[in-house]
Amino acid sequence: MKKTLLPFTTMEIATERDVVTARQRARHLAGILGFGAQDQSRIATATSEICRNAVRYAGRGRCEFLLEEGARASLVVRTADQGPGIKNLEEVLAGRYQSATGMGLGIIGTKRLMDRFLIESAPGRGTQVVFGKELPESAPLSARSPAYISEQLARTPLPAVEEEVRQDDRELLRAIGELRNRNQELEQIHGELEETNRGVVALYAELDQRAESLRKATDLKSRFLSNMSHEFRTPLNCIQSLARIVLDGSEGPLNDGQRKALQLIRKSAVDLTEMVNDLLDLAKIEAGKIAVRPVEFELAHLIGSLRGVLRPLLNDSSPVQLLFDAPPELPPLHTDEGKVTQIVRNFASNALKFTERGEVRIGVRQDEPGTVTFYVSDTGIGIAPEDQDRIFEEFTQIEGAHQRKVKGTGLGLPLSRKLAELLGGSIRVESALGDGSTFSLRIPMRYVPAEAAAPSGEIVLAAIDETALLVQWERFLEGSRYRLVPAATLEEARAALARGRPAVLITAPFLGGLTTRPLLTELRKDPATRDVPVLGLARAPHEERLLALVADLIVERLDGRHELLEALARAISPPRRVLLIAQEARDELRAQLAEPRLELLEARDGTEGVRRAREERPRTVVLDASAPGFAEEALGLLREDPETRGLPVLVRAARPLDPEEERNLHAGGARVVSVLEMLREDAARVLRAAVWEAVPANA
Repeated sequence: MKKTLLPFTTMEIATERDVVTARQRARHLAGILGFGAQDQSRIATATSEICRNAVRYAGRGRCEFLLEEGARASLVVRTADQGPGIKNLEEVLAGRYQSATGMGLGIIGTKRLMDRFLIESAPGRGTQVVFGKELPESAPLSARSPAYISEQLARTPLPAVEEEVRQDDRELLRAIGELRNRNQELEQIHGELEETNRGVVALYAELDQRAESLRKATDLKSRFLSNMSHEFRTPLNCIQSLARIVLDGSEGPLNDGQRKALQLIRKSAVDLTEMVNDLLDLAKIEAGKIAVRPVEFELAHLIGSLRGVLRPLLNDSSPVQLLFDAPPELPPLHTDEGKVTQIVRNFASNALKFTERGEVRIGVRQDEPGTVTFYVSDTGIGIAPEDQDRIFEEFTQIEGAHQRKVKGTGLGLPLSRKLAELLGGSIRVESALGDGSTFSLRIPMRYVPAEAAAPSGEIVLAAIDETALLVQWERFLEGSRYRLVPAATLEEARAALARGRPAVLITAPFLGGLTTRPLLTELRKDPATRDVPVLGLARAPHEERLLALVADLIVERLDGRHELLEALARAISPPRRVLLIAQEARDELRAQLAEPRLELLEARDGTEGVRRAREERPRTVVLDASAPGFAEEALGLLREDPETRGLPVLVRAARPLDPEEERNLHAGGARVVSVLEMLREDAARVLRAAVWEAVPANA
């Protein structure tokens, strides 16, 4: 049954005030249609988040409110803009991407709040978002009439913007009240749990005994696998040699049936030998007996070796092309060449095995200084998201028609991951069913033994009261330069801070049923800890707001090793020097960029700004556009000087810019950051995020 969309009202959105108006309109319509107070807030919040994205990333857009008729009518909101689009939409929708501005949180939040959600976006062609919520069963029949809705909208004018802000405050207070009640319940549960601690202590003793038994069993298993592998190798090599001799005709001619049988015997022996070798390597790793033998070698030499090893796997009539990208010009690597080759060869072998037609591409790139990334991409069958962790489990094979034809041992990828970790690196997979796969190995360019890779002082203080999450993080950080120190209460966190300055503090808005704000306030006031980076873990919009003023970086989830290490690297990145060129609003600009990791330099005009930029080499320049023409003049002087020409320039606009003025700023390579009609905290957050995202032209 085709559904009909009946329009209620349409509005253009170009400023933060328009976003607030759209939020009010959504709340008003939801009330007329019979939604309860909670659903009204959800619809209003979703509308404001998506409209704010349109204004922030596209400059302007359009918001429509419609009624979808059907067996169960729905309120539908449709927004559209002509902005640059979202180039990594799949990562945003999967919750794996988040820029410093929080991009993706509004989209994910809206998707969770609404009954239906659809987004279409393409680079350079704008973005359209459609979301809606079914009308409650108690909604009056008149709610389905556009004429009735229009009459109600016209009869009741929207309240002032300030009233919407007060309404948000009331909702926040209500949420805080609910949290307080939950905290009281948690305290009661905490008291009950303390009574069971005595039994837990006894269980710990029993678990220690079982852990020791498990360790002994693991040693026995490793010894058995090692002995078994050695015993199997000799007869398997004999089978291969004898099969080869007979196939060569040394023992007389063969008929077709005999030749096929011998070829099958030889292939089975080769496959079994590979499994034995993998089992032996796994046993050595688990027993801690495998050695890393670093040598110095050139990337071009390794790629050439791979080309020679992998070419014979394809015949001339194969519909698959094996391509090698030219390696970048980098200094020689100092690591275990054999293990790197083994990992990349395994990636390539799997790619050729599961690609029926198209290409397999092998190459190397440098994502960040000091590391190198080997990648193997293919146009094969791909891997479903839910299976991308399972493929690294030993003896695991994903079911499928193609997989049944080319079954393997299920040991190659688990072995590759363990080898990568031995080299101080990691493996990442990006894939989708039907769209091929890309496996990448990132390792340090110079191998550092594990015992030397954890310098003192690299402590990650986790003020988190979730035991399962802490255990997971501790496992993720094994072999890295970080050491996890958990703190389940505010007192434990304070004690840990007193013992020594951590490299980073991870915290949530609440710890042990109490808010962490006093702890973070003390952290910022103490000269010894005021510059400790704070990584905030916020799983809901209200939690993000509670951490916004004190956290250097806020993330929604940290349940993957790569996500955790990447967030830690961002949080402890070195301080950035920023040059502020302002005349009228220097104090306000300084206050908005006040952050421990930002070193602020100041200049009164463009001439002084060029001089300070030449002398002190800032990473980013921020111009204030309060006075017409001021930012244009300063930008021109910066671009004329060869030593400052490549600096990234941000223009803070707290007033509407003249169209010609805005065109000139964009033509000069500046990014205009509009904070018009934003709340003070929002303006500061947006401006700081833009500063951290800015990249020099020659970077």
